[in-house]
Order: sequence, then C-alpha cells, then structure tokens
Amino acid sequence: MKGFFSLVVMVCVLFNRHYRVLSFPPQNIPGEYKSKSHLTINIYGIYLSTYNFLLRHNLANSTGRTPSEALNEFFGKDRDSQTHFIQNIFAITNYQNEVQRELADKAYYHVNGEQIVLAHNHVRSLRKSLIDLSKSESLADIEILRERIGHCLYTIQQFYSNTNWVELKGDAILKEFGIKEVLPEDVNALSEDTCNNCPTDLESIQNGMCINNTITTKLTSGYRAGQDVSKPLKSEGQTGKCSHGSQDDTTRLKTATGGIYKGRSSAAHAPHFHLHEQAFEAAKQASVYFLSHEDDGLFNMLGTHLSTEIFQIKSNSGNKEIKNYSIAFVVDVTGSMADNIEGLKRGTMSFVSAIKKTENVPEKYILVTFSDPVHLETSRVTADGDEMVDWLNKLSVSGGDDCPEYSLSGLLTGVTLSNPNSPVYIYTDAPPKDPEKEAEVISTLLEKNSTAKFRLRNECGRRRRAIERYKRQSSVYDRIAQTTGGDVQRFSSSSELASKVEEDLLNDLNIIQSNSTETLNTGNIPSSTSIIKWGTIGRDDTGNFTIEVDNSVYSLYIEINGTTNSSDIQLSNPNGTLVLLGSIDKNVQQTGLLISIQSLEKGNWNLKKVSDNQWNVTITSNSSFDITSSLLEMSMEGIPFPVKGNPLSGKEYLVVTSLQNLPTNYTVTYLKLVDEAGRTIREMNASLLSSSPSLQYYAKTKIVQQVSGIQLHGTDSIGHPFVRSVRHSINPVDVSLTMRPFIGDLPLSKLETIPYTITNHGAVNKTVVVTVSDDRSFIVGNRSITLVIQPGEITEESFNIRGTIPSTIVTLQISVQEKETSVELQSVTKKMTVSSATRPSCYVTLNEDTCRNQPFNDSSCGDVVWQGKAEFNFSGTGLRSMSVSSSSFNLTHSSLLVFSGPVDASLSGDCCTQSVVISAIDADGFISQCKFTLSSEVSSDNIVMDSINPIMQESSLPSSQDLAIIGGTVGGAIAGIVIASVAVFLKLQHISNSKTY
Repeated sequence: MKGFFSLVVMVCVLFNRHYRVLSFPPQNIPGEYKSKSHLTINIYGIYLSTYNFLLRHNLANSTGRTPSEALNEFFGKDRDSQTHFIQNIFAITNYQNEVQRELADKAYYHVNGEQIVLAHNHVRSLRKSLIDLSKSESLADIEILRERIGHCLYTIQQFYSNTNWVELKGDAILKEFGIKEVLPEDVNALSEDTCNNCPTDLESIQNGMCINNTITTKLTSGYRAGQDVSKPLKSEGQTGKCSHGSQDDTTRLKTATGGIYKGRSSAAHAPHFHLHEQAFEAAKQASVYFLSHEDDGLFNMLGTHLSTEIFQIKSNSGNKEIKNYSIAFVVDVTGSMADNIEGLKRGTMSFVSAIKKTENVPEKYILVTFSDPVHLETSRVTADGDEMVDWLNKLSVSGGDDCPEYSLSGLLTGVTLSNPNSPVYIYTDAPPKDPEKEAEVISTLLEKNSTAKFRLRNECGRRRRAIERYKRQSSVYDRIAQTTGGDVQRFSSSSELASKVEEDLLNDLNIIQSNSTETLNTGNIPSSTSIIKWGTIGRDDTGNFTIEVDNSVYSLYIEINGTTNSSDIQLSNPNGTLVLLGSIDKNVQQTGLLISIQSLEKGNWNLKKVSDNQWNVTITSNSSFDITSSLLEMSMEGIPFPVKGNPLSGKEYLVVTSLQNLPTNYTVTYLKLVDEAGRTIREMNASLLSSSPSLQYYAKTKIVQQVSGIQLHGTDSIGHPFVRSVRHSINPVDVSLTMRPFIGDLPLSKLETIPYTITNHGAVNKTVVVTVSDDRSFIVGNRSITLVIQPGEITEESFNIRGTIPSTIVTLQISVQEKETSVELQSVTKKMTVSSATRPSCYVTLNEDTCRNQPFNDSSCGDVVWQGKAEFNFSGTGLRSMSVSSSSFNLTHSSLLVFSGPVDASLSGDCCTQSVVISAIDADGFISQCKFTLSSEVSSDNIVMDSINPIMQESSLPSSQDLAIIGGTVGGAIAGIVIASVAVFLKLQHISNSKTY
C-alpha cells in the first residue's frame, strides 16, 4: 500500500509541475472575465509601449487621440500589418506561457520563495543578452530576441502578482527591477517572519479575513509547494513565512497559513484577489517602462530598426505610395541549382528589402518556383515585403538535376500574376523542357507590356555534354527577351551570380518605379485579405457553391482550379442574375481561373459548375474584418494553455478565433472545423472568451480526425450571413513530445544535457524513431534512437550538446516519427545561443543522506545535522555573490575575488527543510544553482484543513470601462505544449523497455 501511495504522490507532483498557474493566467479563462491574463497585460503593455515609440520618432500624432486611436492611424487601412503586429504579441505571450508551464519548479523565474534578488538578476542577465545580441549583426536573430523579451516580461509581471509590493505600494512600479545592478528596496532576511496565519477557506477569504495577513514593511514573496525552494517549517506560533496561496499550493495550510497571491480576481483561487486590478495595472505599467522608457527602455537599447522588426511596428500606410507595379521572381529549385541558391537568395532579399524602404512600394510581390515534374510548380503572391523576404530566405532545392526544366511554364505563371509594365526575373541553370510555350509566353508578355529578364548559370549543358542542344534550346530565352525588351545575362560561376544579382537588381529599381506612374487608390480600402471559404466541387456535382458577401467585403476573388474555360462557369449575384464573365476581370492560369469582382452587391452569390471535371475553389476578399485561430488545452485546474505541436487524438480542446476589426452590430453564432475539401467536420456554438482588449470566441471539441481549417459564422449588421475562414492544420496523434525550455545561453565548451519526454497515449505499442539534429554539429553522441513505447508509458530521454564557438546561435530539432510509416508525429525546434564567456555552472560534490527516510516530526528534525558541498566553475567573468535559500543552513565558500573557477561552497544544517538551493550570481547577473534534496517527505503536524472547500466562481461580464483603452479587436497565434492524461501518469515508466541506437 505504501508503494501505491508513493505512486499517487508522484503523479500529483508531475501534474503540478506542468499545470501550476503561478501568477496571472497564461491566457483568458472561459467564464472568468475579470481575471487579467499575461496575454491581456502584453496587449495593453505593448500597445502603450508602441504608442510611446511612435511619438518619440514622430510617427504618430497624440493630439486629441487615445493610444489606440494613434496606433489605428499609424496602421491606417493596412489591416494586414496591424494583424502581424497583434500576432507578434501573441507569439511573445506564448514564450511566457512555456516558462509558466514547463519551468514551474524553479522559484526565481516566478519570484516565489523570497527569491526576489535572484529574479531581478535573472531579468538583468536576459536583458544584457538581448542587448549583446542586438549589437552583433550576425546574431540578431529576431525569434530569439522575441523569446527572451517574453521571458523578461514574464518574470517582471510575476513580481507584481507574487510579492507584497502591491500591498506596500499599490499600483506603482519598481522601475529598477531587472534593469539596475542593485534594487533600492529592502528585502526580508530569510530568518524574518513575514505573514500571520489567516483562514484558507473560501467564505473567510471572500469576507476579507486574509486581507491584512502580511506583517512586514520589506519586500517578500510567498513560498509555493513543489518548487526547488521549500517553505521553512514552523512548529508553533501564529507567524511565519508567507505562502503563495493558490488552491493547489499545499504550503498555504502550513504556518503561516493563507497566502498573498493576487494573479486572479476570484476568491476561490487567490487569497489577495481584492488586489488583482492593482497588480494588473502595475504589471502593465512595468512592462511599458521596461520596453519604452526614454533612457532605460529596451526599444532604446535595441535601436529603431531592430525594435520595429521584433515588434512588427510596420505599416504600408504612412507616407508611402503603393504603385501599380509588381516584382516577380521565377526560380528553378531543382537539385542542379544547389551551388547557386544561397547567392541568389542574398541578392533577391537585399533587393526586396531596399524596395520596401522606398517611397513607392509595389502593389505585390510574386514568387514562382518550378521543378521537375511540372506539377511541383508553386506560386505565391503577397503585398508584404517582409513576407516576400521570408519566402526567399526559405528557398531550397531538391530533385531534378536532369538539365532541361519546365522554366517557361514557371515564367508563364509569373507573367500571368504580374501587373502590366512590370519585370519578371527568371533564374535557372537549364534550357527549357517546354520550348513550345515560347509563343504563348511572348504573347502574354506583350499583352501586359512586361519584360522577361533571364539570369542563367551556364553549366548544366556542359555537365551533360549536350552543348549544341543546350545552345539551341537556351536561345529561346534570347528570343523572348529580345521580343519583350528584356535581357539575358549568363554567369560562368556561382560566385559571379551571387555578386551580380544584387547589383543588377538595384540598378533596375529606379527604372521600374519610374515606369509605374499610376498610384493605386487605396486610401479608402483596407488591405486585409480575408479567406471567406474554400471547397471542392466533385466531378458529378452541379449544385451551387454559396459565397457569402457581407457588408465589410469590398472586393471578391474567386480562384478555380480545374478549368480554364469560362463557359464551364455560371456565377449569379444575390438577385439571381447571371453575371457575364466578360464584364469582370479574370486571369487564365496554368491550373485554372482567377476571377476578380471589384464592385459587388452584398448577400449570397452562387457559383455553379456546368462541366464534368472536379473543381477546387478558394474564395478570398478584400475586407476590413478578418480572423486568426489558435488551439488551447485546459489544465487540470481549468487553465488554458496554447498547444504546441500536434494535439492528442480524442482529447478535448478549446478552438479559439480572434477577431480583428469586427464591425459594429455583427453577431457571431457558431464555429466549424473543415477538411481540405471544405466539408464540415464539426459545427459548434461559439461562446465569448474575451471582449477586451482582444475579441475572442471559442468552442470546446474533441479532435478525432485531421482538420484543415476553422470557419467563423454569423450575421452582419443588416442580417446577411458572413463567413471567415483560416487555414489551420490540426493533425491529431497519440504520441506527445515535450522538451523542457532552456533559458539563457549554452555554457561555452561545457557539455550540457537536454532532456525530453515521449508519451504513448494510445492503446497499442508504438515503435518510434527519435532524431535529434542541429545546424552547428554541436550535438555529441547518438543522434537517432528507436524506442518501443507501451500504452500509457512515459519515456524520458536526453541528448548532449557542447557549444564550442562563442557568441553563436544553434538551431536544435527533435523529431519523432512512426517507424513503420515514417510519418512525423511530433517535432520541437529550439534556438539557443552560446555564451561569450564561461558563465558559472554548479556541480553537487556531496549530498549526505542523513535526512532521508527518517520519521522526523517538527520538533525532532532539528536534532540531526546534514552537510552538502558544491563547486562553481567559470572563466572570463567573476562571481558577485553567493547565497543559500534557507536561514537554517550555514554557507561557507572560498574567495569570490577570482576571475575563473572553481569556487568551493559548503553547507551544513538540520533536517527541518525538505530542500535547499545554493545560488551564485556573476558580474552580469547570470545565475547558477545547485539544489540539495534532504528528504522526500516532512511531517504534517502543522498542517491545517480548510473548513469549507473552495469552489469555482465565475466573474461577471466585462464592464464598459474594461473596453475603453483599446478600440480595435485583435488576433492571436498558435503555440504551447501538449499535455498528458491521468491514465498515462498512473502508468509511469521512465525508461523504455526497448531502445535501439
């Protein structure tokens, strides 16, 4: 029976580790409208910080405008850029949520356990690494910077939820926290009591009987069960150390009972719930100060350019004019281009980056890639220069390598998508495989008065020993260029291509822009491109395909893949009148038709197929209103977290849609999950999740089959139905993968072990292949293993990595594939930096077991002496201080006045504390710790029981005041970690029974 009890205890510990809500909730909680989440704080905080940034750089006018109105004016009608800005806030929040969920056991991340000074230095060290990264052009990796900003903001916001600062100072902020070297406030000594006992039941808390339980005028923070720093025991009296105090924190039942947590507005969950609004206000203003203060703010430290990139403070409105021209690149991505692709990417990316900084930006950018066979051709169009740069950066080659390629097919697609008077650049090293398309290409180019510019690497023909054939076929390029006023440039080497591409393109820039004199009238039309719906019309299906056009739709685009013949189509307007396709714009593409309707009646349009072939239809619109989506999972305490990776089959999730710029008097009714053919998988009633500062609706559902998208349905202000869709691939699996987040730098030249966990949630054995990889060859040892995981089994594994090059970035990836099918079930990608100095690292050299398995009670635990030792190694820096987490232990150490380790430390104390942590801080605030576990259990003599069990309590609906600060509604992004079920944890097996290297 004792063994079973231990198993249950371990289950609870594991769940607590993954599901604690240590301060503000990570995301908005269904039904608890008054509790402010980290997402809410970030939206307000980053909005206000951006407002300050715009004012400082004269990019916004504050006269008579709220911050929200000023930002709306900055973005203007550029709704797409505004959406990117909001999605970026969600991405930063997701990095916070990872720490909150996966690193709940380390007290100083969350400012618990009186680790205030350590938390302050933790933020200092992250801030320093941010600034150092920003100064190195090669290391200015935007995603790492966003991640570390999220980690900084998380701990800063935790300070106001988990310490007694708000009890002492209200909603003022501690400006020096995480910034200055020394905090100006007194912090309680470990030996000083900080709280009185107070009741822990719901009725007493609601009646205010825990309001005045703090007894100190110095800074303190509560202890929390399950963290590396344990609460000191008090066998008698009414005072002791404060607890965190949330309902899953068992330390709240030990002297001093109660707690000081104020991260939620509900008395059922936070003993100081009455201070929640003040804590929120302080956390918001502290975030604003950290980011945008004129002297100390991160914007100032990072510089204008990097700040705009990290936070997506960009708009095509401003003083820029959108010109009626396009830039198209048609790129050969077959294997033979491998030597050329990097130089090509650098040159084209520089060119696009230069264009988007000019006053006359193009209406659109086009990227077409062609390969062999022809069906591998892809085409993408965007108005966002940053998105085009991202597409170019991700270009890669594969397959092919048989010389002639389908270049003219790709060129035809590029020309078709291009504006008149616009160039099309084509890059290849091979003659065309389809020269018969020459006349069609020339005709299309002449019709649009466009030029084809060929950039060739002449090596394919030589390699295949077909020089004459190569010359005959490649002369097609010369004829096309000559006929259309273009040109052909041939390069003898990949290095020549790389050096000439950028120069060549930049020379063309002024000519391109000067030839495009027509400025598009975009002043009154929002640029948000919204997907209304997509679907498949079967070969034998001649029914109507309904297109819902609501009041916010300005123009409509109907893309039909499956026919190029206009006579196959019948399109009716809401009055039932057939639309003459000759009267509207249409383009014939290789795979079908693109129909554009600029002036259209509101209501339901109908598309009918009168041929016997299958159609794939996509309907998009130009509208002021759009949605984004995310998938959230609920913890055991009912707290939503974003899902990262594939969800678990059959598990219930929250499908969340975030609405941007929903017009007044629109009504949301239900959500749909749809497949790739647009067929309904499940229809669900939509419920309000949040109205301010982000408008979100959600529905609960189990994911049992693959989902391709999410639809939001409702009615507009005059009763017309509206539909908005978002592409969202959801592939349920029965295996989960988690990798513990790694905060900070990899120690230089030190072997670091990175743990990860794989769980089989299915009903049968699962054989999987786990592959770890990195782009710097820093991983040491095995990179691939095969595991046989039984149903319900948890397998803990790890890999080793050693960063040998200082100040570099390494990208890691863990992939889990099903061995039999090679289908990827889960993958995790993580970027890390290698430190420039060897930061402190701690090793336990002695941990006596004198306290283990002893039946101590509160009075006898002090009779036994325990000892422990540790060693700190470092170089290139110095240790500023060393401390221990409990006053019950004596700490001695060798001199800190050295610039390289080792430094030895010794601890001695009694057995009244379950665990103790020794910490060292270097000159830059970087922290290293060793944890000593003295015993697995301690006596419960001083534990009291709640007289009334707390219950879930819903807050009231948001007030009009809650809606005031930010007028626009905003959207979200997807991220998070997949969780495990109780049944799985009841079958704990940490090492797989079958493992093959």
